[in-house]
Amino acid sequence: MMRSSQRQGGFTYLWVLLMLTMLSLALLKESSYRQAIYRQQQEEELFFRGVQIRNAIQQYQKAGNGCLPLSFDDLLRDPRGKKVVYHLRRWFTDPLTGSRQWGMSYDKQGRWVGVFSKGKGRPLRTAAFPKALVDFKKADTYAKWIFKVDDAANAPLPSACRSADGKTHGITVKQDDR
Repeated sequence: MMRSSQRQGGFTYLWVLLMLTMLSLALLKESSYRQAIYRQQQEEELFFRGVQIRNAIQQYQKAGNGCLPLSFDDLLRDPRGKKVVYHLRRWFTDPLTGSRQWGMSYDKQGRWVGVFSKGKGRPLRTAAFPKALVDFKKADTYAKWIFKVDDAANAPLPSACRSADGKTHGITVKQDDR
């Protein structure tokens, strides 16, 4: 004859297995939730930094003779006027890659007009963009979030924006391989 304690031992074992399974599922769900929150925060930071860089490029263009900057260095320190202007307070890193190397966007004449992330992935955000960045709604990768200034067709070419002695403040202008 089987004692009641032996039967209860099997029931307790099944109960413990069920509880461990439920705990595992809860932890798995929590992990994916935290990943989504982290990715959303990175995306928001990318959007903030990209807009800051875009605004700095616009300010640089308005502050001088219509020239667009040749690099980040020009945004960090603009000595063109009587007083040095700082359009960006610091050189932002790309939050998706952790690198200071952004993808550079140039127009057909070789003028630097914006930046994009070299990070991989598909954007979570698909709505609520400002009018100037409405094309972001259609982007299927972060690289298609190009934070660029409005068409600068009348802006001088980069060669005309060099200083009188031909220096470009130590910058080499090159086309992006996108």
